[in-house]
Amino acid sequence: MRDGDVRAERIERTVASHAGTLPRLVDEVLAEAGERPERGDAVAVAIGPGSFTGLRIGLSFAKGLAFASGLAIVGVPTLDALALAALPWTGVLCAALDARKQEIYAALFTRDDGMCEDGTHDGGAIVRLGEPVAVRARALAEVLTPPCSVIGDAVEAYGGVFREVLGAGVDLLASDAHPPRASALARLAAARLARDPRGDDLVTLAPGYIRPPEAELTQSAGAPSAPLLASSFVDKVRLLY
Repeated sequence: MRDGDVRAERIERTVASHAGTLPRLVDEVLAEAGERPERGDAVAVAIGPGSFTGLRIGLSFAKGLAFASGLAIVGVPTLDALALAALPWTGVLCAALDARKQEIYAALFTRDDGMCEDGTHDGGAIVRLGEPVAVRARALAEVLTPPCSVIGDAVEAYGGVFREVLGAGVDLLASDAHPPRASALARLAAARLARDPRGDDLVTLAPGYIRPPEAELTQSAGAPSAPLLASSFVDKVRLLY
């Protein structure tokens, strides 16, 4: 992306480690856009939640690229970018990823018809309700109120649960038809940089796992993360883009 214009984008689903796929895709989009990273440019990277190994690979590659080329780096919450990539929706949008161990990484979003800090109308800006959580699919479905939509690969894994609880009031946006978009990630990163050109600290930027890595888990698959309360989704966090 340059000056708000998406010059090139690639989307590719892979079942193998993307340690080899990612550099190739970066080369392809740079070649198509006719760009080379220069000092003063920036790299954006999804920081989770998501696959622990995938997050580490993506962040390590982004940090290496930023360090080698003198770029700023911006970490963007994965579920925020997924919400921004969704088609227009009514009610509440739930961005949900399969977290394995019978859980979902999820965040809820709505549109806020309020005022911006400069006194102008925000035109229905997207806001996140609270922080992302790791939760059982049924517990999440039971705090949603139709009409609502669910986007992300949790639809493939738990769509039946959402349909059972919410009936026709839920719109299920499968990831095959509505994949994560790098352009959404870039839009959020560009908005951050417009307010703070320094971006994130290259050394301390870390993935947002939500729950401990596998080696540190003390809970069994039968003892999921903390109980989900409707009050978890109250505070509004505006997505700046």
